[in-house]
Amino acid sequence: MLIDPVLNLIPLEDSVRLVAKKYLYMMSIGLVPLFLYSVLRSFIDALGKTRVSMFITLLSAPINIALNYVFIYGKLGFPALGGVGAGLGSAVTYWLILIIAIIIVYKNKPFSELLIFKFWRKPSFAKMGTLTKIGVPIGLALFAETTIFSAVTILMSKYSTEVISAHQIAMNFTSLLYMIPLSIAMGATILVGHEVGAKRYKDAKTYSWLSVGTAVFFSFISSSILLIFRELIAALYTDDQYVISLTVQFFLFAALFQLSDAIQAPVQGALRGYKDVTVTFIMAIISYWIIGLPTGYYLATYTSFERFGYWIGLIVGLTVGAITLVTRLIYLQKRVTKNDA
Repeated sequence: MLIDPVLNLIPLEDSVRLVAKKYLYMMSIGLVPLFLYSVLRSFIDALGKTRVSMFITLLSAPINIALNYVFIYGKLGFPALGGVGAGLGSAVTYWLILIIAIIIVYKNKPFSELLIFKFWRKPSFAKMGTLTKIGVPIGLALFAETTIFSAVTILMSKYSTEVISAHQIAMNFTSLLYMIPLSIAMGATILVGHEVGAKRYKDAKTYSWLSVGTAVFFSFISSSILLIFRELIAALYTDDQYVISLTVQFFLFAALFQLSDAIQAPVQGALRGYKDVTVTFIMAIISYWIIGLPTGYYLATYTSFERFGYWIGLIVGLTVGAITLVTRLIYLQKRVTKNDA
């Protein structure tokens, strides 16, 4: 019901709009298995078996490619569906990885020992409330963090095509580098959560700061890559010299917020291990949307920084977020230690 109104807001040709509508219909077939798989993946990760999740995720890529090829071009007796086939291929892939995850959890240790598919009980609204209380702020914090970059891209649409292209290239490669601190943050959540649950608060503190130190170490490597190979990296995306020169300048700003990213991501992960999520969400909103984005808009609109003002705003927002989150983690660890004593 909502697809047509949303698509009508986007300036698309009628033929493209029709394909997009059917594509979304096909993708919706895979939403339920995608959500169920996300639950199983979190269950697997919580037991520290992240390699299993990695195996399933890596396996999904060739499956999706093969199914897209079959449905898009009409192979093995199927009709050629074009762009709609890509949506169907992804939906079928979600069902297959859900089935694979169920088989692994059902048959392999340590998952099978927990018998999660047996002895089903009535839904516990109290436990559902606990999950919601923890999960919703985490989701909103991630939403606040990721959408700030989308908002910046939208605000930069007033600039030339070359500027937008350079911005997207720099953002794309920076997002790739962010996967390292993000993965460390996920590991910190699991390890800190285990130690806090076992009331080993000293070990939880050690894992917290070890994750930060590891991410900071990698941030220096990431910054060095951006600074030393910025022209070569930009040339991988385009051969337009003007776009390359702009991308190189954006990379300089991207290198600056690698450190802030490396601090705030694992600290957020550690705080989630302590189940401290509501304050983290509030800090994310304030840092990114109340401080970072307005700062970037002001610098881009009213100063000579122009297009680079938004990136400076991102740096400011990430830095404020890193400082406040570190302060919160130190306070929380002191409080936990005091209460335990």
